[in-house]
Amino acid sequence: MMEPIGNPDSIPLESLESVSPRAFELSFQNVSYCVKHKHDRTHSAILKNLSGSFRSGRLVGIMGPSGAGKSTLLNVLSGFKKSNVTGQLMVDGQRLSERRSRKIISYTQQEVCLWPALTVEESLRYAAEFKLSPTIDQHQKRARVRELLHVLGLTGCADTLAGSVSGGQAKRLSIGLELLSDPKVMLLDEPTSGLDTVAAYQVLAHVKQLAARGRVIVCVIHQPNSQQLLLIDDLYVLAKGRRIYSGPTGEMVTQFARFGLDCPVSHNPADYALEVASLDQEDDRLKRLMMEEEKDIFDYNPPRLMVEKSVDGSYQRYALSTLQQLRVLLRRTTSCTMRETYQFKARILINIAIAIITSVAFYNTGNNADRILANTAVLIINLYAIFFTSIVSAVLVYPRESACFVLESKNNWYSLRAYYLAKIVVELPTLILSSSVFFLIVYYFTAQPFEWLRIGTFALVCLMFGWISQMLGLLLGSLLSVQNSVFVSILIMVPASLFSGFFVPLRDASVLVRPLLYVSFVRYAFEGAVHAIYGFDRPDLDCPEVFCYFRQLKRFLQFVSMPDLAYGYDLLALAGWIVLLMGAVYLSLRRRIKQD
Repeated sequence: MMEPIGNPDSIPLESLESVSPRAFELSFQNVSYCVKHKHDRTHSAILKNLSGSFRSGRLVGIMGPSGAGKSTLLNVLSGFKKSNVTGQLMVDGQRLSERRSRKIISYTQQEVCLWPALTVEESLRYAAEFKLSPTIDQHQKRARVRELLHVLGLTGCADTLAGSVSGGQAKRLSIGLELLSDPKVMLLDEPTSGLDTVAAYQVLAHVKQLAARGRVIVCVIHQPNSQQLLLIDDLYVLAKGRRIYSGPTGEMVTQFARFGLDCPVSHNPADYALEVASLDQEDDRLKRLMMEEEKDIFDYNPPRLMVEKSVDGSYQRYALSTLQQLRVLLRRTTSCTMRETYQFKARILINIAIAIITSVAFYNTGNNADRILANTAVLIINLYAIFFTSIVSAVLVYPRESACFVLESKNNWYSLRAYYLAKIVVELPTLILSSSVFFLIVYYFTAQPFEWLRIGTFALVCLMFGWISQMLGLLLGSLLSVQNSVFVSILIMVPASLFSGFFVPLRDASVLVRPLLYVSFVRYAFEGAVHAIYGFDRPDLDCPEVFCYFRQLKRFLQFVSMPDLAYGYDLLALAGWIVLLMGAVYLSLRRRIKQD
């Protein structure tokens, strides 16, 4: 049950006491942000020389009409936007280092980013694992989670999947995820959107108490009613990227009146502030008001960067070590994977269906010298099936998780390294199982030699090739949209297959084409598969006809230009591709974090 609306002091906050009661001030000076237009190479200014200061112990509300730059300002102050930004960010007059700013500032975006396969309580518990010190025991962490569930009115939906809660509940949950770490500075983008009046008041009352305990809390607030406005200590009002008021809430109406902008007695001051901000910027009253607010911006040359990139060793960015982060990520990712089984089941069923069709078409060809070319086609078909089922699944991973991953990474939940390792570890069992189902069915029904050496070497080639496909899919998914990723994967696979050695043997390749055969990862996988099935001194094949030219396997290996004892080199080449793509995926994810 939520507490009565008229008594915000009754909200329990015992476990959220401030760890730094010393008063401090977060300020920014001459912050500007512009957007480049690629089509005509012009710039549009979104924020124009904004300055201001937010004191700890006070709840600050940023107001303005749509397009005024409210959310953009929070993105800049939080460090989420860095390109095309000028100005500086300071604490108590000292420029804030980038490392320190990432530690003390948390940001909750307007767009809710949750893991839909986790329940509300599980989401908070995993957040507590990431954000709270490992020295805090599990009992205290669970107590803090239960407290937040009560404060934010989420107790009734604690066991509901986050993907199934209402919009208001999702917003409250996203705020609670950041409240767990008790940050010194909290930036909230429209925390009350989607909430009814009672719930919105409860959230603001809770946030106000957090501010009163020695924090800077700034939130974009959209048309607060008179009761909600009483909770806001200071207002920062924007109009088309420019400041028109910054100061105590109770003095705003008086400040506007000084410039001929008198608020009617019947008006809510917040509504009137929006009316003033929506005036034509050529209005003489608004121009004089802006000049008064911006009189401190002249004769100042802003630096390019918002924060210094100095190293401050006294601030640890993450609460957990990389290994501890990895353990928590593995538990969370495994839980999500076990619940979101549709994609995994679809992948298995598709592999089984293709395997059955292939087995029927090439039944019992494995030891038949007269059908050796058809059996070789089985090997390349096997690789194609593994490639497409792996890459299509992988290109969906990053787009599905990108919003949550970027937000959590920038809010210092965990490092990119830990997330990357967790994804690799969790994706491996899926790849092994889905690929094994396919090649074992095909291997058995096409009567390939049942020898453990050949089964093992063939399986190793398939799994390495599948891992290359998986990494390629992750790379494309992190670089391109889903539609473009699928299209580009086809563009990559067609030429790679053409130069696989199956369609154009090495001996027939021209001087211009031959280098492509040496870089095609499909060629090394195909060559390794052929060696696994026909190499290692395999006896001559059965011949159901009067004469079979390829009954002696040496003739066939010469025909397809397969060098002797090349299996080890094939594995080495595939391993090289795996290392190359894994490095490219890591760099791509790091680039996306900086961009997003």
